[in-house]
Formats: sequence, C-alpha cells, structure tokens
Amino acid sequence: MIAVRRVAALLVAGLGLAAAAAAQTAYPIFTPDHLDATMKTLGPNVAGVHAAIRAGDMTLAKERAIRSREQLATTITFWRDRGRDDAVRILRVTLRAFDTLDTALSQTPADPAAVDAANGTVGGGCTACHAIYRQGEDGDYRLNEAALR
Repeated sequence: MIAVRRVAALLVAGLGLAAAAAAQTAYPIFTPDHLDATMKTLGPNVAGVHAAIRAGDMTLAKERAIRSREQLATTITFWRDRGRDDAVRILRVTLRAFDTLDTALSQTPADPAAVDAANGTVGGGCTACHAIYRQGEDGDYRLNEAALR
C-alpha cells in the first residue's frame, strides 16, 4: 500500500511539474513592428543626447544616453532571432560606445573631447546599422527587409 501511495505521489508531482512547464511561455518574439516602434522612440532620444551635448547640458545628455542605451539593448533579440551576426556586432559596439559616453558625461567637469569622441562613435554605430538595415526618406524610415535574407 505504501508503494502505491509513493507511485501515486510521484505521478501527481510529475504531472504538476509538467503542467508548470507547459504553462511557461517562450520568450517574447521581437517582431519587425517592435523594432520599428523601438527605433521611433530611440531616434528622438539619441537626437536629444546630441542636442543636450551641444547645449552643454551634460546631466540631460547623460539621462538621455542611459535611456537610449536601454532601448537599443532590447533589439538584440531581433537580430539574434534572425541570425544577423553583423547587426549583433554593430549593436555591441554601439552599446559599448554608449557606456563610454556615459563615463565621459559622468566626469566633473566633463571633458568635451572625450564626450565628442564617444558621441561620434555612437553616431557611427547608428549610421553603420542604418546603412544596411534601414530604408526610406526622412520621417518615413522602415526596416529594409531585403537585407534580412
């Protein structure tokens, strides 16, 4: 009788684990629409970084740079899911550039040459990725889906 109870308990436990595993969903899929929405909010933030630096407001530039980095980092799922190693490399370089920019903006006083160099590297990363994966005219940008093939 004890053996039957143990077997029954194991079966119930196993079914519970199976149900829990089945209830877990796969990680969210990062679609082209998600990428588009992210880029459309990221663009103004990056423009805000540049504007704040030009205005000499390093605190605002730092806040916008941190937010921009956060937004950009989420796109790695999109590129990985599509096997775009080149985009992942560009993304990583650009994220490191945001980290360098954050460090430069955190100095008191900020070294304008270091800020400009890091900001230029961020811009270079954006330009490199956009040259391959973006199409359209100003204000009507979209993913160049042909580049994903």
